[in-house]
Amino acid sequence: MKKLVLIVSIFFLYMIPGVAQNTGTFTIPDSLKNKTFDEIEKLGFKYYNDSIRHEIYANTLLVKAKQKNDPLSLAKAYRSAVFMFKNKFPERIAYLDSSIAVSKDLNHKLYPAVPYSIKGGEYRQIGDYSKALDSYLAALKYANASNNKDFYYLTKHNIGSIKREIGELDDAVVIFKEVIDYEEDNNIGGIGHLGTIWYLADTYRKLEYGDSATFYNTKGIQESLKDSLDIYPFFVLHEGINLYYKQQYQRSLDSINKALPFIEKYKPRVEESLVNAYVYLARLYKEFGENEKHLEYLLKIDQSYERSGFVSMEMREGYELLIDHYKSIDDKNKQLYYIDKLFRVDSILDTNYKNLSKKIVQEYDTPKLLEEKQNLINVLEQKEKKTSIKFIIAVIFAIILIIVVVLIYIKNVRYRKRFKELMHAPTLDATALKEISDKHPATPEAIGISEEIVNSVLEGLQKFEDKQGYLSANITTGELAKKLQTNSKYLSKIINTYKKKSFSVYINELRIDYVIEKLKRESKFRLYTIKAISREIGFNTTEAFSKSFYKKTGIYPSYFIKQLEKGK
Repeated sequence: MKKLVLIVSIFFLYMIPGVAQNTGTFTIPDSLKNKTFDEIEKLGFKYYNDSIRHEIYANTLLVKAKQKNDPLSLAKAYRSAVFMFKNKFPERIAYLDSSIAVSKDLNHKLYPAVPYSIKGGEYRQIGDYSKALDSYLAALKYANASNNKDFYYLTKHNIGSIKREIGELDDAVVIFKEVIDYEEDNNIGGIGHLGTIWYLADTYRKLEYGDSATFYNTKGIQESLKDSLDIYPFFVLHEGINLYYKQQYQRSLDSINKALPFIEKYKPRVEESLVNAYVYLARLYKEFGENEKHLEYLLKIDQSYERSGFVSMEMREGYELLIDHYKSIDDKNKQLYYIDKLFRVDSILDTNYKNLSKKIVQEYDTPKLLEEKQNLINVLEQKEKKTSIKFIIAVIFAIILIIVVVLIYIKNVRYRKRFKELMHAPTLDATALKEISDKHPATPEAIGISEEIVNSVLEGLQKFEDKQGYLSANITTGELAKKLQTNSKYLSKIINTYKKKSFSVYINELRIDYVIEKLKRESKFRLYTIKAISREIGFNTTEAFSKSFYKKTGIYPSYFIKQLEKGK
């Protein structure tokens, strides 16, 4: 147990202090030649925070492990060597992969679970949450297979930290509390336990449960003063942030300023906490009217990005504040510069968060940002031209603007008309369909299919519509034909003849009719994002849903929802 707790502590703390570089060719010192592999490993654990000593022990382990040609010894040596490479991500991953490769078949309590877990931490530090989660899940699998409960719950902590990062806060709370209960039931303390308390406190803060956040921050402060002063400033920082939301601004400022010097010593391994500190110091100095300090800490956020490449939602907020600052003093060049920076951060966040990036769109409307950027470019370009050219451009711009305004007005009139029609006639196409059917009556003989089959298929289609089978994603003519005990050729022909539309249009319009009625009835459904609504009713992409909605109704779903909300 003692060794495992030490490994856990190293795993948690390796993100904080600096480590030394590898120095190429290595000769084992005379003082270590007669020591066993296990003795040197213990020294490595003891002095892992001493970069010079640790490098010597790690290189010695590598040499001795290769001499022994023992898979477990090699796995341990490769893992230990990771900490010789400060800020060298590829080398760290390469050594971890080597540790994993030689220990995969050992069925050991800690290997390859430990290198997988550290690898997850590496990917998490650079914001690649997908690969981090893959590594943590692999660590969880091996810990569970070897019945290593302690490491199993350590890995659950790491998975909880991923959920916290990507905004799945309720899930993260459940995981952190489960881990804390296990650790307390089994008397597991130290920095690993404190790390779980820290994340739980911050998750409660993000959920706006201020009192719960204060409870766990206070608990962490008290325990860290006894067990680990290294993590103490992080609790002070996060309680300072929590106090900001309680509008206790002076106490918030004092706490963050108290913690910051200690945290800055550990950069770049703690960029998330640094960025959080800078964002809230900028906010606080804005509250106190100290604009120079406000700008100073906003620029530190940009320096953090340039230094480390780390991005987060809080960093994104910092760039928004920078843009607002330069907008307030009418510095268009700086506005444009930081808008471009924000786009770069957005691009990274969108890649890292994948389908979870909807929060970005909700918090800062990208189309609006694009329009603002283009306007700034236009203004800056106009300043560089002669007066006559500027006048011509201004006239042209005014004409275009008038045309755009007129077109927007016409479009809004048309949209309002279509919205009213949708509200008062939810089945707009029913009459038109009947008129077409009356003019061109369909008969089974005309399409070369027996009346019995036609009636059976039409009856099946009615049941399919009644049971809302069209909400299933990726439904095909083949699948539906099979359910209706016919073939896809007959089904397509019957739908084309009797429904007066192709199979895909038939399915999509059923979905659109369904979603229109649901949006009218259920106010909660209107709070969903367009992406979530499209998935709810079977569309694979937001674009496909919006296009089908527009084709059916003449307006876009976002406009329809907005008008419904206005009228409630």
